[in-house]
Amino acid sequence: MALVDSDRSRQLVLFASLGVIALLTGVRVIKYEPSPWNWVAIFAIGTAFIFGPITWAIRDRLPKERRERLSYVAGGVALLCVSIVLGLGLIGGRPLFFLDVVVLGNLIGFAVASLIERIIIPEQLRGTTQ
Repeated sequence: MALVDSDRSRQLVLFASLGVIALLTGVRVIKYEPSPWNWVAIFAIGTAFIFGPITWAIRDRLPKERRERLSYVAGGVALLCVSIVLGLGLIGGRPLFFLDVVVLGNLIGFAVASLIERIIIPEQLRGTTQ
C-alpha cells in the first residue's frame, strides 16, 4: 500500500517534514543566549551555494551516471562533516548548540536554493526534463 504515489506528493511530504524540523530547531536556537544567528546565516549561505549554482552546473555538465557516483561521494563527505560538527560541539561543551545552528542554517539554505530554482532557473537547468 503506497501512501505517497506521485512526485508532487513526495515533494510535499519532504518539504513539510523539513519545515517541521526547521520550526523546532528555530525555537531552540532562539533560546540560546549568545545569539548564533551569524553562524546560522553562514551555514545558510554555504548550503544555498552548494545546492544552488554548484548543483546546477553539475547537472548541466555531467551525465546521470557520473552524477550518481558523485552523489555517493558527497554523501560520504556530508557524513564526515556531521562527525566534525559533533566533535566541535563536544569540545565546546555544547553539542546541541552546534547541531541546532548547523541544521537550521542548512535547512534555510536548502529552502532558499529550492525557491530560487523553482522561480528563476529555466527548466533545462533544473534537471527535471533529463
